[in-house]
Amino acid sequence: MIMPTASPDNKVLALGTALWGWGIDRSTAHNMLDRYVALGGSIVDTASNYPINKNPEDCGLAATWIADWIESNGTEQISVLVKIGAKDNIGGSNSDLGLSNIRRSEAFFRSIFGTALAGVAVHWDNRGDHENDSEAIIETVSAMAKLQATGISIGFSGVRRPDLYLKAVPELADKWWIQVKENAVSSAARLNYTQYFPKARYLAYGINMGGVKSERHSENSSLALRGLKRPDNLVQCLSEFINSNHGLKPVPSNLNELALLTSYLNPAISGIIIGPRNIEQLESTMYFWGGLKTEATAGDVAMLPDFSKDIV
Repeated sequence: MIMPTASPDNKVLALGTALWGWGIDRSTAHNMLDRYVALGGSIVDTASNYPINKNPEDCGLAATWIADWIESNGTEQISVLVKIGAKDNIGGSNSDLGLSNIRRSEAFFRSIFGTALAGVAVHWDNRGDHENDSEAIIETVSAMAKLQATGISIGFSGVRRPDLYLKAVPELADKWWIQVKENAVSSAARLNYTQYFPKARYLAYGINMGGVKSERHSENSSLALRGLKRPDNLVQCLSEFINSNHGLKPVPSNLNELALLTSYLNPAISGIIIGPRNIEQLESTMYFWGGLKTEATAGDVAMLPDFSKDIV
């Protein structure tokens, strides 16, 4: 599978699995994947250590559930993107990005995903401060180049020194798909990469800031699970924007739809990774996404205003 370039008519909506096994049980995950495919979805994003819930017994559970689904449904309906390198799921950046582990990880995920394995990405690389880090990064990027040569799409997320990635193998500059956290209050992650990889394909996650809603959050919400504070001032400003004469179409009715619309209109983003908690959220997102493909217009505004000042 080749990740698309950034244009509105071919942007992708990938199903994220970060919460599978952490607030989402196996049955719900499989039902969600069934419905995602039925509604036209095909790209599933995961990582070797999902869910990152600090329970060692759950490390890699999301990938196992995807493999179970593939065993029952075949490899033709989905393409799986998997991030590798993390040694655990405690939420830190302890990783092994050496040649041997990259090869071992690729072989393992090919064995459980089969031909559904479409992409492999480096997951969290904080190297760059020590004298021998440059050489180690060259080893990592060279290993990824070999994967790319076999037809696997390659990517990265959470790389501290993108300049060293570019320097390692310049020929890969426009081959990467890069996952970035981007939403109404920040595009800093993407901007950190675009100075080195302006032609890379960017997949945005966290577009609704961990499930920010205008209504009260439940104890089992994404924000609650992650221990995040509800940014009330920001919610108010976003809600006011929804009810203003903004010129956006289709008109968003809630904060999730606003996030989807403005991300869709962003020419720098090739796709979006969503993390629904249930079938209802998934369906609502998929239906709105379908509408975007036929009637998305920016009116007099092409992007959401900067609301970063509204976080207190």
